Amino acid sequence: MNLEYVKNKIEFYQDFPIKGVEYIDLNPIYNDPKARDILVDKCIELINNIEFDYLALIESRGFLIGSILADKLNKGIVLCRSKKNRLPGKIQTVRHKLEYGEAVMQVQEGDGKVLIFDDVLATGGTANGAFKVLSLSGYTPIHSLFLVELSQFDVRCDTKYNSAIVL
Repeated sequence: MNLEYVKNKIEFYQDFPIKGVEYIDLNPIYNDPKARDILVDKCIELINNIEFDYLALIESRGFLIGSILADKLNKGIVLCRSKKNRLPGKIQTVRHKLEYGEAVMQVQEGDGKVLIFDDVLATGGTANGAFKVLSLSGYTPIHSLFLVELSQFDVRCDTKYNSAIVL
């Protein structure tokens, strides 16, 4: 498994989406089936011994690889939506901090053990928002998984976690 091949696909954009933020673009990985397969295999290796019922996928970039993982692992999916009022039924809502602002997250109520999945881990704000809203919704968040972790940040994550790539 050659993670260097995958790392070399990542592109960086300064001052996006706002000035002072460096955007980590994983789209070149998603465009390349070989890179995508390497990354999916690494993710499966990292969570293979963890028991859970659902992958809690964080909108929207967590939906991409997270859906592939759920399919390969035969797990259900819980959507963590960052746009309000996009989920029907009984939902819970939390506000959480981002590296560069605040956001909202909503989840439909349910139960079971969930593994939180997102693309990039910076400070942990989004993952902690997911932890809170999933807990309020009746789920038990037990672990988190990220495609890329940014080592320049002081991460505070409410669950144990793994990252496939650390930059």
